[in-house]
Amino acid sequence: MKSFRFCSLLLICSFVLSCTLLLGQIAEAKAPARAQWVDNSRIVFRLPQGFRVHQNLLFSLGERISLHQQDSILLPVIRTDSSHVELSTQHLSSTQIDQLIRRPLRLFVSNKNGQILDSTALQYSGILDQMYFYDGDDLGAHVRSTSVGVKLWAPTARNVELLLYKDAQDTNPAAVLPMSRQQGVWFADLPGKYVNYFYLYQVEAYQPLSDQVETHTVTDPYSFSLTADGAKSQIVNLNDSSLKPQGWDRLHKPALRSFNDIVIYELHIRDFSVADFTVPFPYRGGYEAFAQTNSESSKYLQSLADAGMTHVHLLPFNDFGSVPENKDAWENYDSESSDLQEAQAYLGRIKAKDPFNWGYDPVHFMTPEGSYATDPNGSRRVYETRNMVQALNKMNLRVVQDVVFNHTYEAGLEPYSVFDKIVPLYYYRVNDEGDIQKSSCCNDTASEHRMMEKLMIDSVLHWARTYKIDAFRFDLMSFHSRNTMEKIKSELRGLTEREDGIDGSKIYLYGEGWAFGSFYDRYPAESLHMLNSYGSGYGFFNDRLRDAVRGGTTNSAEKSDQGFATGLYFDFNKEPANRNTPTDINGQREKLLHLGDVIKAGLAGNLRDFKFKEHWGSFVTAGQLHYRGAPTGTSAEALETVSYVSAHDGYTLWDAVQAKAPFYTNGRFPSLSKSEDRQRMHQLALALPMLSQGIPFIESGSELLRSKNGDQDSYNSGDFFNRIDWSRQQNFWGAGLPPAWKNVEDWSFWQPRLQEPGMKVTPELITRTEKYFKALLRVRQSSNLFKLNDLSEIQKSLTFIDNDKQTEPGLIAMHLQSSSEKLLIFFNAAREARSFEHRVLGQNWELHPLLDEKVDATLSQVLLAPSDKRIQIPGRSTVILIQKAGH
Repeated sequence: MKSFRFCSLLLICSFVLSCTLLLGQIAEAKAPARAQWVDNSRIVFRLPQGFRVHQNLLFSLGERISLHQQDSILLPVIRTDSSHVELSTQHLSSTQIDQLIRRPLRLFVSNKNGQILDSTALQYSGILDQMYFYDGDDLGAHVRSTSVGVKLWAPTARNVELLLYKDAQDTNPAAVLPMSRQQGVWFADLPGKYVNYFYLYQVEAYQPLSDQVETHTVTDPYSFSLTADGAKSQIVNLNDSSLKPQGWDRLHKPALRSFNDIVIYELHIRDFSVADFTVPFPYRGGYEAFAQTNSESSKYLQSLADAGMTHVHLLPFNDFGSVPENKDAWENYDSESSDLQEAQAYLGRIKAKDPFNWGYDPVHFMTPEGSYATDPNGSRRVYETRNMVQALNKMNLRVVQDVVFNHTYEAGLEPYSVFDKIVPLYYYRVNDEGDIQKSSCCNDTASEHRMMEKLMIDSVLHWARTYKIDAFRFDLMSFHSRNTMEKIKSELRGLTEREDGIDGSKIYLYGEGWAFGSFYDRYPAESLHMLNSYGSGYGFFNDRLRDAVRGGTTNSAEKSDQGFATGLYFDFNKEPANRNTPTDINGQREKLLHLGDVIKAGLAGNLRDFKFKEHWGSFVTAGQLHYRGAPTGTSAEALETVSYVSAHDGYTLWDAVQAKAPFYTNGRFPSLSKSEDRQRMHQLALALPMLSQGIPFIESGSELLRSKNGDQDSYNSGDFFNRIDWSRQQNFWGAGLPPAWKNVEDWSFWQPRLQEPGMKVTPELITRTEKYFKALLRVRQSSNLFKLNDLSEIQKSLTFIDNDKQTEPGLIAMHLQSSSEKLLIFFNAAREARSFEHRVLGQNWELHPLLDEKVDATLSQVLLAPSDKRIQIPGRSTVILIQKAGH
């Protein structure tokens, strides 16, 4: 609850302030809920605008039934200020409160003559957290040896009935059972014959949004299985052998020595196989595609694992509402046209009915999404999700689940709303007016409320135990408190293989830490965001490294601004669309030097206290180095940094390069940057996170020059703009203008580029990039020098020797050493080759055998001259030198 400053209250004859429980009928309120029942001792009411504390006001709680003064209960005023009144409920017993919260109560404001001036419903989150928190582990439908227990937390409900259906499509229940209530939890015990039946709750409760007592049928927020489109919940025995692929109980997890060994590959379930014709048609785009070991997509994923990829991050696959689950209702676009506008126009007409969405639209948090299952009705989705996890584990890949707890797809009384039909206004963060806040995109959940926090904790534990998930990526962590996220971490760490079927100490946790949103706005010090992440043990996406490498930000307004890897200073694009790039050469030089410092902080794991010499010659910590007005370094240890240059949201890395590389630039020869040049920019950008301390994170298809045709936000752009060609024949650049609903303002920028034949790539360039990327994987996994974690060992083992003299723009020379190995890595962003001298080059170095001229032909141009302590580094290249102990 928001804290208030109260002035002292002097009660005089002309100033009446009291509160009476008065049962009476009034007109509908102006706002749903401006009064907060904070705990069992007080209610805080925000006065309507224009009310003054010296007015003679009467405050009363009332119900919409009758007007009987004898039913009133006096609630004394504790204190007030110009905007709020605090009212005492200390003398109400627990029994009285238990009765009141289930009645259609409103708080009325009237004058001394009894004229009602204002009214509002109440927010109950405070009193519910204090008096009705339930810490049991049996919410939902749980199958016992011979019976089924069903429990629903609904303390404000007046009545709850359980509707049971034999079949998914049944409209009339086979049985209607009353539920009993104890301390806010409604429960029923059923005979075992109801296993595999479907069910709904029929909840009678007061709805502040309509100011009516209403009855709604609603699914279980703790559903473990569902019918299509989440229409009904299902009672399932999750331990039934029919819901487990063969070998599930004995599943052997891929080895994981340390979190610092992790390399993550971000993948959408549908993208993985929808365009792979070697996958049987019924399985394309779904869970079962991962179990098709002979398919092109599975073989490709296996090749990444063989090279050193350790984790596959799957975009959300809990039940979401933005894709129809009945496949018969799907419409799709699968044509190719020379008309660049055709695909996006068609998709615009069918986007609510096509089978693609990223899935950040949660409805039920504990059930797998039905659109990825071969049958969306019932428990087939349970089996197939487990089969997918097992198939990936057998490839030697651990599985990351992307979870979204900061909002739900719908709320209130909308069709896909669940929470508000059970406990209105509790599960959401509302403002002082009682309106649900939507700073996430949709309906912000309130994890500061204890039962929403419990649902988060119960959900991740359920996925870890039931589906053996190996890591979790949390969407918008700043919408939750650090305390909540640390509870989640603690609960997961307590899981053991013997008791829970999974080793919780090996479950990696990471996510987005952008500092914004309804929770951050209220509680910035409590919110878990990147600037408040130090020592949390969670990984955070390092947007500083991303933007410094690419240039600009993920904002489309900065799409053409260049960065370290994309031509800043050395190959200026002179693009009129630039928003954040100096036009003068000296300004570009200075900016590139600064970006080099930011990248060095990232290469060192973005540790807040890592000390190095910045380009002006002064020693600073990464936390003292600022980028866009905020500290660069934020982490206590390297595992708290997720290093990346692209992800599902924003432009793909290839599209970013296409936007930034010179495009018919005056004064440049040739005026159009060749595809080979762009590929080398792309390759250089990929190398930086892969050779950083911390956790590298790669968007799927980046190593295949993946393009979404300039789509900055492809969440609902269909298979057409999100597909991947695992055969390496094309990257789909030039297939069509990106969808108008997110990109129309940029069409004039993208159209000439998409139509330019010189910007297409050949299969050879795609294969070259793939080969290079897999070499980077092998290099990383070959040496512990890329897996350092603590500040002390990183500070001791990693230095930037280019800082030993006047720093050159666009050149980074990183020296790594241990007692058994030394590495020297050069990143040259210049268009041309350049020489570098340093005393360390007088030692006996050689090209790393895993990344030499056989992988990248340009590396044949590397010239080592130990006698002169000099090296020549090819343009736009990463050079890795190795020196074994004893040399």
